Amino acid sequence: MSKMKIAILAVLIVAAAVWLVRVYQVNEGVAKKYQIRTYQVGQNVPFGNATLNVKSLTYGRLTNNHGFKTIPATVTMQIRNTSTKNISILKIVEAKLAYGLDYYQTMSGNFNKSELLQLQPSHSTTVILRFSVKPNHKGERPKIYFDQNLYAPLVLKEYKKGIRYGIGVQF
Repeated sequence: MSKMKIAILAVLIVAAAVWLVRVYQVNEGVAKKYQIRTYQVGQNVPFGNATLNVKSLTYGRLTNNHGFKTIPATVTMQIRNTSTKNISILKIVEAKLAYGLDYYQTMSGNFNKSELLQLQPSHSTTVILRFSVKPNHKGERPKIYFDQNLYAPLVLKEYKKGIRYGIGVQF
């Protein structure tokens, strides 16, 4: 083999090795499995410093707003601070209501923002969220998923095992 072919082959081997190292670095720590812990309506959901209990899902009447037909879906839940200090659970209003691949988020409902920012120890509060969903979803059993910041220590614990962790409640 000529010196030129050996040099080209050596450069290709070094380039392949550099590429493999980079692929490994990029993918290191990425979740290998996904785990969604699913609770049922009425069960207590532990969030570390708080406990959540989803009470109900109710549907309202069909509304027609500028040609878009929707049905209001109302989720009622209660959150209790189980720690000895004030906690912020405002992220609870960023919950996603999912019907298969269709999911909905809302910022409307009945909740006290200042109370959610500073929920006192051993106190509980009721949060009511109103989602506008497609009429064909009425009567289906959706899931509601919660922001991972609400249970960050659990997420981190599972992440170290290579698992992407989430919490949801099945209606």
